[in-house]
Amino acid sequence: MTTLNEKAVLVSISTKTWRATVKDSTATEGTADLFDTTANWVWSSTRIVSKDVINEPTQIASAAKNYLYGKTAGPLDGKILVGGLPMWSKGWHICPSGLQETVLRNIGEFQSRFEAAVERVRKALPDALEQARVKNPKLHRGDDIDVANIIAEKYAFRRDLDVIPSAGDIRVEASKEFVADLKAEVQAKANNKLQEVSDHCVATVVDVAKHLASSLSSYDPDNKGKSPFRDSTLEKARDLVPVIRALNINNDARIDQIVSDLVAIVGNKSADDLRKDSEMRKETGDAAKKLADDIDSLFN
Repeated sequence: MTTLNEKAVLVSISTKTWRATVKDSTATEGTADLFDTTANWVWSSTRIVSKDVINEPTQIASAAKNYLYGKTAGPLDGKILVGGLPMWSKGWHICPSGLQETVLRNIGEFQSRFEAAVERVRKALPDALEQARVKNPKLHRGDDIDVANIIAEKYAFRRDLDVIPSAGDIRVEASKEFVADLKAEVQAKANNKLQEVSDHCVATVVDVAKHLASSLSSYDPDNKGKSPFRDSTLEKARDLVPVIRALNINNDARIDQIVSDLVAIVGNKSADDLRKDSEMRKETGDAAKKLADDIDSLFN
């Protein structure tokens, strides 16, 4: 079995953004009076500046984290990591060697865009604070806001890399029995994670194949709005191929085969071809469904 730490690293994105809200006793009292209760049961906050002023860094931070989960596209290549990178532990994803350059370059672009957005927030804050004071004089709480401190303390974007622990790297002063147990535990976790990566590959191909089959079979050219067949459905299947090949860390021949089968099914067809040609649409949908069924039989 392949050693996981030889073929992958751990990657993490952590961010901080400013909500621009503070708990407000005056607003809390008003809310409590409105609902005939006390501040023991409700509390309210005041927005210091308009949400539009501070929204951009938050959106970028969210997109960056979701990129690792396969939910948003990379800002450089416009491609989604279909299925996402498998999890190692909370906040940490397993990134195989074949995807590291792509992933890190996209994360770097996310970070650059985040920092540029934060600079725009810094420039906009003085005017935004004044507008908040004018529009909400009774709720205004921004008089003591130090813009420089807000930017320095409330915003951060950090990308971290780490190696995957190896049982052979353990060096501790302890009894032989303790060291042996510790090494066994580390190795067992690595082996389990390697299996999880394999399971992740299989499940992702099944999901994409089933979605492709379902979209094709339900598409009605006479009622396109009811069950549309989108270009992204086909592109998702294509984008999945290099991701799964990179994630096949253990060089499982079965996974190589199902990826090759998916490539054969998609071929050089376009979404427009499939929408127009009912026979091609049926053949492709049937083949995608058969692939998903065959995978279920092969791995279960």
